[in-house]
Amino acid sequence: MKLQTKKIFIGMSLCVVTAMASTVDVNIDEEHQVIRGFGGMVHNTWQGGKGLSDADAAIAFGVGEGKIGLNTLRIPVNEKSSQFGNEVSAAKSAKKYAGDDFLLYATPWTSLYASGNQHVAASDYQNYTDYLNSFAEYMKNQGVPLYAISISNEPDWCSEWACWSADEIYNYTKGYGDKLRKHGTKVISNESFAYQKKLYDKVLNDAAALKNWDILGAHFYASEANTADNFFSVCVSR
Repeated sequence: MKLQTKKIFIGMSLCVVTAMASTVDVNIDEEHQVIRGFGGMVHNTWQGGKGLSDADAAIAFGVGEGKIGLNTLRIPVNEKSSQFGNEVSAAKSAKKYAGDDFLLYATPWTSLYASGNQHVAASDYQNYTDYLNSFAEYMKNQGVPLYAISISNEPDWCSEWACWSADEIYNYTKGYGDKLRKHGTKVISNESFAYQKKLYDKVLNDAAALKNWDILGAHFYASEANTADNFFSVCVSR
């Protein structure tokens, strides 16, 4: 079998396949990595309420001829509780067609406690936690429970939404991260825009803080097809 080095971009994720052209033996009985799924994002506020129709969901999340077979959907935690229902219809449609393999996760961009170019005050960390938990509870009651919830979207691209420093990420994660599991939801780290490892390092080097993350979330917008492999290194598997 001949393999060529390539990088494959999938949505906001990136899979890196690195191998020199050579002959390899493939043992399908030996597992090295689990990929839980592939999917996309719906943000009805950005998309004018037309993010994912039931017909589109049938194509995107259905299985069979002419279907894509996605199983993962990312939605926003909208700023106000009155907007919590914006993505319910899309989530229900995706779940209907994806079946038991469906994974739904959510990310906050802004909140009542911090919006563009602002930081959540430490005095509001409990309020912020309650806000995220209220969304998780809402979705659970709608019959589309979250698999996971993120602490924040792109803390290092914060002119448009909330900012988080490495110290703030560490302090919030260590003091409040585990509280986000209240409704059976896994915890995703703050999702760096450019996979800046300095934003993760304090948590990764403190076992007491790290146990409050279930998933390390990152975006690779600062990379391109010829970006060196070491940009993507230093991952944590739990």
